[in-house]
Amino acid sequence: MAKRAAKRVKVAVATGTRAEYGILRPVLRAIAAHPMLELQVVATGMHLLKEFGNTIAEVRADEFGVAAEVVMYRGGDHPADSLARGTAGLAKAFRELEPEVVVVLGDRLEMLAAAGAALCEHQLIAHIHGGETAPGQFDEQIRHAITKMAHVHFAATATAAARIRQMGEDPRSVHVVGAPALDAAVANRKTLPARRHGGIRPVLIYHPTSPDDAVEYRRAAMLVRGLRKQFADIGVVGPNNDPGHAGILRAYQELLRPEELAMSIPQEVFWTVLWDAGLLVGNSSSGIIEAATFHTAVINVGGRQGARERSGNVIDVDFSPAALQEAIRRALSDGFRKTLHGMRNVYGDGKSSPRIARVLAEVGSRHAVPLKGFADYSSQAR
Repeated sequence: MAKRAAKRVKVAVATGTRAEYGILRPVLRAIAAHPMLELQVVATGMHLLKEFGNTIAEVRADEFGVAAEVVMYRGGDHPADSLARGTAGLAKAFRELEPEVVVVLGDRLEMLAAAGAALCEHQLIAHIHGGETAPGQFDEQIRHAITKMAHVHFAATATAAARIRQMGEDPRSVHVVGAPALDAAVANRKTLPARRHGGIRPVLIYHPTSPDDAVEYRRAAMLVRGLRKQFADIGVVGPNNDPGHAGILRAYQELLRPEELAMSIPQEVFWTVLWDAGLLVGNSSSGIIEAATFHTAVINVGGRQGARERSGNVIDVDFSPAALQEAIRRALSDGFRKTLHGMRNVYGDGKSSPRIARVLAEVGSRHAVPLKGFADYSSQAR
């Protein structure tokens, strides 16, 4: 009698932004290529907003297709309304798609909605990039809340994995895999010249950390004006849609030439931009995680990235014009730039996606959602 083929594990991967989709693409490829896994891409959040580049078109055109699209944001929404709409819509999508596993990445509102929906639909939740600390506006709370909902944890570093275990998660559920963004970054870096040609053309990526539009206007304007003192030409990538983004966009509209602002850049193009720029300014996680792979200097402004681990290319400053100018001088100095060559990225080796796919196949094949307990390491528990 012929042996029945094992049922493939359906894995729904939630994506809500242009940046996070670029990070997820190597993971999507690894899932799609795995013989025991069936990929379902579920798009929501900023992807469906025209004013942020209408990046759903990129997702639709990609090789993976889109299993479901869920509207989450509408003009003038309070974040709580967006969260409620997203959770309800994603729960309906997961109910219809019936995945064994739902994969979420990071700390944005879309991922909280996806994790909450999967929790209510009794589906296994796998979380990428848990255990890190980056306050944002409510990023820190969202990241750690998802950790407590998740059944499988894909940590980028050993330190992040230790924090996840510290939160009472079963050590057997925690896997140190590295940062998936580096899978594409390492591959792309190999296609670029060994040395940069031409001068520095900095790229500014700044996301709101305050819901006050006036505060964010002043901060964004300070950054643009500070860069203008040193550089005639700059490139700017638009902010995410967190509260306060309107103030940033107003500053950009007043101070930038139209050709200097791009609301959305495809990931493959972004790697080349990051290499050619030689300097990244702002508070994007790409400066903390990916830029070291390209030996790009980073001026990280403010506390959005918190106590995340850093490679040696990052200079941290506060929102001060004087501090920004001093950081620019340091980033351009010959001594600092020599330290960038041959730098090791603390976030891994660019091989995380196959590791993630292997674990998903293993845990998903059990076709059961385990009851979660609390792994207590306190002296009282011992």
